[in-house]
Amino acid sequence: MASMKRKVWGACGFALLCAVAHRPVAAAALSVTSDNARRSTLDLAVDDAAADFFRNTCHVGLSLAVVTREGHFYYDYGSTERGATRLPDKRSIYEIASVTKTFTGALAADAIVDDRMALDSDFRAYLPESYSNLTWSGKPITLRTLVTHRSGMPRDIPDTDAIYAKKDFDTLPRELLALQEGFDRDKLLSALHTVSLRSQPGDKEAYSNTGFLVLALGLEKMYGQSFEALMHQKILQPLGMASTDFVVHQADQSRLVRGYDRKGRLMPYHLRNSGAAWGLYSTAEDMAKYLRWQLDARDPVIRIQHHPLVGNAQEGVAMAWNLATDGHQPTLFHGGGSFGMSSAALLYPERQEGFAMLANDACEGTESALKAIAVSIHNHAHQDGAAP
Repeated sequence: MASMKRKVWGACGFALLCAVAHRPVAAAALSVTSDNARRSTLDLAVDDAAADFFRNTCHVGLSLAVVTREGHFYYDYGSTERGATRLPDKRSIYEIASVTKTFTGALAADAIVDDRMALDSDFRAYLPESYSNLTWSGKPITLRTLVTHRSGMPRDIPDTDAIYAKKDFDTLPRELLALQEGFDRDKLLSALHTVSLRSQPGDKEAYSNTGFLVLALGLEKMYGQSFEALMHQKILQPLGMASTDFVVHQADQSRLVRGYDRKGRLMPYHLRNSGAAWGLYSTAEDMAKYLRWQLDARDPVIRIQHHPLVGNAQEGVAMAWNLATDGHQPTLFHGGGSFGMSSAALLYPERQEGFAMLANDACEGTESALKAIAVSIHNHAHQDGAAP
């Protein structure tokens, strides 16, 4: 990667990496439009990472939020629409897909703080109907197993295993949408009675959107409010995330980017019933506010949400966050992918740094490529052992 030998911290840290006038420039020798002024050390680190990303011509557009002790920084590349020159900005709206699960995990952590839920209690007690089937050899589902994908629940309800097993990306979006169309809360409550757990809760990890929809049902019963109302009341409104929601309202439609699959075809957006599992839309600007909150270890909700529930801080799972290390630095990560968009959020709590990457493509490997952008920027900034 270009410029990796450049010392990027010096004596000022991130303090001098802001307050520059944006102008369209090309990303590091690539003909990709950007608002990156390429003046500060952070600008250059971002541009190097973005250049690597756009060497894959499947990618269309990219919006980044970088949160440090010194502030929030935003960068945009490419286009909101394939074949057009429409640079996104920090207020462009993307599907954040399964990064939504970290928001749901935060609501669950808040329910623990409020003494509405307990990690290892029988979760069926929180559900609005009786589900004797949600147990295995007398061991029921719990909040811990739901939020760490170890509940034994199927990936989706209705069951999508046969669709995914075909590995046909040409037909997958259409088939998934047809299966989920009209599948509302009442149908979910009814279908849950027919579910058979696939493993004993706590035994095996198996990715489950259903587990997070069930978690949302429990939150609704314990608070007496809809899940969407709870999300607004407890997270979105307090953080001032006015552009984040489960639906894009008419007045905001012009800010919604268009998403594309790995063959460059325009893709549909997810359905409203994706909800607690992968249903949120957001912007880089709003995600910066969310990252700032997630970096606040003084908040009891954040402390609970980030505590390892499986494994440890070096290799484990918290409440919807994956725990690992980058060098000696603890990290929390979650990615997301929809039919036509990809997202990633990465936290370095000890450095008080957070990264949100939003892309309007679902190309092969985009989620991991987005994570690589954040890792590259972080490591570039902290090379030679420099500290902010």
